[in-house]
Amino acid sequence: MAEVGPSNSIAFLKKFGISTLVTASENSEKNDENLSLVLGGATNGITPLEMAGAYATIANDGVYITPTFYTRVEDKDGNTVMEPTQETRRVLSEGNAYILKSILTGPIIGNDPTAPYCKISGQDVGGKTGTTTNNYDRWFCGFTNYYTAATWYGFDMNETINYEGKNPAGLLWSAVMKDIHSNLKGTTFEMPSGVKTATICS
Repeated sequence: MAEVGPSNSIAFLKKFGISTLVTASENSEKNDENLSLVLGGATNGITPLEMAGAYATIANDGVYITPTFYTRVEDKDGNTVMEPTQETRRVLSEGNAYILKSILTGPIIGNDPTAPYCKISGQDVGGKTGTTTNNYDRWFCGFTNYYTAATWYGFDMNETINYEGKNPAGLLWSAVMKDIHSNLKGTTFEMPSGVKTATICS
């Protein structure tokens, strides 16, 4: 972020549907145009819904789709009376999205994973744990080829979370996602033709 610049990073995050970040032009006293943003230090935080939308962009091969709480509303005769309006836009190339997916498998199956309990049998899983200062918040945001979910564990008014063992947000994510994938065909993250791999000798 030091090389790219916080303002460019915020502009890019807005393409992922993140609306809560504050720029210096909006508020000169409290703004997110600083390097602490790279570790999640945001004035107003980010909602679980917007986090899910952003991670879904990666899972969806780089295409952002506005999150919605319903697919359609039907009347008693089965006629569709309302459908959501969802914006769709490409944010990342398919190749960059795949590289991010590959990186995000690390917390699940890497050499020193932070959330191995989020592994789902038969499914490639990408995700990231998160913790804020003083253990006020715990996060797990992750995806498969079928679904994306973001779980937050904490208090509306900041209070230290005391727990032993595994990240409680990750445990929530794991319980829900393993259940909804239980009867789904196994899938992997497929590398697009534009991505090349090579072995580098150190």
